[in-house]
Amino acid sequence: MGASEDSIREELIGEVLGQLSHLRRDVKELTQLLQASGKQFKDDGELTLLRFTSRYEQFLKDFNAATTGVLAEAGHFAEARDQLVGELALREYDAASARVRGQLRDVLREGGHRCGFGRFELAAWVVSAALGSAALSVGAVVVLHMIGA
Repeated sequence: MGASEDSIREELIGEVLGQLSHLRRDVKELTQLLQASGKQFKDDGELTLLRFTSRYEQFLKDFNAATTGVLAEAGHFAEARDQLVGELALREYDAASARVRGQLRDVLREGGHRCGFGRFELAAWVVSAALGSAALSVGAVVVLHMIGA
């Protein structure tokens, strides 16, 4: 019975060695697959990073272009606003001037007979008032410049 035990043992050893050989081959194949997958993962990661960087740079370029456009439009808007304010100021000045001239005509027509002022006296008062307001304006500007300096 000793010979049959040896042969069984040899068969079992042969079977184990065969299984180890298959296991070694499977481990080698699995290692190669893992290395290939790791390399592919690394390449895919680098490609994704490059794509992300490219998209980020494109976003920055588009954002800069849009910002420049918005700032240019804001400048045009400011110019249009200034022009509109200027036109409104001119209209208001013309309307106020017309009202003052109309009131002055009315005063000259009606007030000359009631107040006893003649046209010459009224003109002198108007010129004096204009010179006085101009002097006050110049004085105020000088004082403001002195205070500001």
